[in-house]
Formats: sequence, C-alpha cells, structure tokens
Amino acid sequence: MKKFNAKNLAIIIFFGILLVLVETGCVGGIPDRDSGSTFVETIPTSDITGEEISDIPRYPDSTRITYEENFPTQGYIMVVYVTSDGIDPVLDFYKAQLPAHGWSYISKTTDQVSATKESQDPGVISILMTVTADDSDDYPGYTEISIGRGSVFTD
Repeated sequence: MKKFNAKNLAIIIFFGILLVLVETGCVGGIPDRDSGSTFVETIPTSDITGEEISDIPRYPDSTRITYEENFPTQGYIMVVYVTSDGIDPVLDFYKAQLPAHGWSYISKTTDQVSATKESQDPGVISILMTVTADDSDDYPGYTEISIGRGSVFTD
C-alpha cells in the first residue's frame, strides 16, 4: 500500500482548491456589481459579427453578443447586447431615444419597451420592435438588451 507523503498531499490539496475555484467561477473574470461576488464570467471585449439595426439606436458602451436574421424575407432581426448598466437606465435610454427615430410606443413595462412605426415599403403595413432588458444569465451582474425587429405585411 502506497503511503501519502507531503508531495502527494500537496497535489491533492492543489487539485481540490482548483476544483472549488472552477465550480464557483472564481477563475478569471471581473467584479460582479450586484451580487457582491468577487468574480464572474468576463464579458466579450468586442462585438460578434453582425450589423446594427439602422433605425434603432444602440445602447452606449454595450457589446453585441448575438446577431440573428430569422426569416430574412420577413425582415426579422434579433440583436442582443450586454452592458454593465442596470435595467432602468437601459429602458430609460430607449424610452427617450425611440421617438426621435420615428417609433411610437405600443407598451412600456418594467423590463420591456414595444414600439411600432409606419413603413415606407410597399406591402408592409408597419414595423414592430421590442427592446427587453433583463439580468444576464450568462454574465451575472450585467444586463442583456434583446432587440427584435420585424415587419407586418399586407395579405
């Protein structure tokens, strides 16, 4: 039977600590402003490939983490950004900025702004959009801004 010596014990302790650090997310990262936790997953430092939605302003100092063109013939685009700002400043920004870009409000709730605008394109009645701000599951302590934009067509 092999004995545990100081070297073996040190290796076991090292891997035990490493496992705890990995499981608790304390390997790299940045301070979490809300939970008081020391470290969280690091947000991306640059945008993923995609485009801005031309008639919906981008939230300042946000990072694009998702870009999808679903049903391109219907003009549906979804973009998701992440920011260190809270939900209220994000929604306040969109409530202030959307009318200047031609949007009229349909509804405003505690975590979402929905708006519409008339279309200049033939066969399109209007364009609908929704901005949702929510605590990020992937980046705790950060806010995800999901923007969906699509067209409503005539028959």
